[in-house]
Amino acid sequence: MRSMQCHACGRAVTADDRFCGGCGASLEGVTDATESMPAIADDTPETGDVVDEPAWGDDPVWAATGELAETPADTTGSITDALPATEPITEVWSEVAPTGEHIVPPEPPLSEPITAPQEPVAASTEQMPAVPSMPAPIRETAQFRPGVVSALAVLTAIVTMVASFATIVAVSSSQRIIPTADTPAAFRTGTWVADDLAGNLSIGALVAVIAMISGGVAAAFGWRSGSGLAGGAGLAIAGIAALTIGLAQVPIDAAYDMAAIPTDNEFTLTITRDLGYWLQIVAGALGVIVFFASINDAFADRRAGLNPWIAAVGALATLVLAGGPLLPEGLGVFSDNWYVNEAPGTAPAMLLTGRLIQLALIALAGVLGFLSVRRWGLGVAIGGTLPATWFVLSTMFELVDGPVGPGYLNPGATDLHVHGVTIIGASAVLAFAVLAVVAAYDQARHEW
Repeated sequence: MRSMQCHACGRAVTADDRFCGGCGASLEGVTDATESMPAIADDTPETGDVVDEPAWGDDPVWAATGELAETPADTTGSITDALPATEPITEVWSEVAPTGEHIVPPEPPLSEPITAPQEPVAASTEQMPAVPSMPAPIRETAQFRPGVVSALAVLTAIVTMVASFATIVAVSSSQRIIPTADTPAAFRTGTWVADDLAGNLSIGALVAVIAMISGGVAAAFGWRSGSGLAGGAGLAIAGIAALTIGLAQVPIDAAYDMAAIPTDNEFTLTITRDLGYWLQIVAGALGVIVFFASINDAFADRRAGLNPWIAAVGALATLVLAGGPLLPEGLGVFSDNWYVNEAPGTAPAMLLTGRLIQLALIALAGVLGFLSVRRWGLGVAIGGTLPATWFVLSTMFELVDGPVGPGYLNPGATDLHVHGVTIIGASAVLAFAVLAVVAAYDQARHEW
């Protein structure tokens, strides 16, 4: 039997021992390494013999026992400490203070970004694809919300159309009257509608009604120019109504002149201001109300102004248009515009008043509309001067029977025609109105 010794304390052990009986050290690799260990003489005394233990100062010589596996010096720990780790152990930085106290470094702030290393990207010489341009912002669809202007526009349009085709004046006689040399030229019996007084009155009213309805619908969608268009058309309707009432006074005065002529045949004349007469007054009043109702949209307009030069020239052209019918012709003088002459065949006071009202409303619509330099004002200028342009064209080219121009006739004129200054003013207003619309549209397109 081979003699083996504990590698830790030198105590003799046998091949069947797994732990040293003296120090308790593990004998793994000692008792089972029989092949690698050389034979040693068995000097172990028999049982009962007393063997002197070496003194602490002695230095005994041990026989070579071969290489042994290194065992951790600290054997007092738990068994699990000696087991191999199943997971990788990351190195943790620590610092030991001079006094032996272990110091843990502070953790980095959470707010610092932790970025993973990125591989360098090779420079590319290929052309990058074109980036598509951003689409233009989509304008929200306006909702149809009728307001005061829209409601008044519809009401005024209906009243104006009824007034244009309803009977305005009726003159009747108790017996048949035979014309004589003393009979006034304008006298006759029967009924009169607007076109009997002037052939282009009803179409002029229709042009104003179309502008008013268009403006009322546009105003319901929130367009400032639409509200202005309705307001300007309201002023035009009021001017046409004033001129119509003035012209209706011509057959009325002629009937009075006929009744004043002495005659042997007695007769009775009945003069009636019929439904159309009063509806003309109502239509004119509603037109003015529509204009004042549209002013609210003028103050609420915060968009950029229009071209001031176009506005200034447009306002000047409107003054030329409204002032052309005031220029005297022939033997007339400027004071004939307001001076009432009682001579037979002259214009009655009502007609002088009505024509001045129409010309004043044309000037107001154009000057106020253009000089406001807003889309609302542009609508007012167009709505207020468009019917006047019809009166100029229809009279100049005789498109209908018995037409009249803006303001009826020039003082001293002997026939129905339009003064040259009035034609120039109407042409300039029309041209600058179109130019202003184009400029306003181009500005709105750039804004969006």
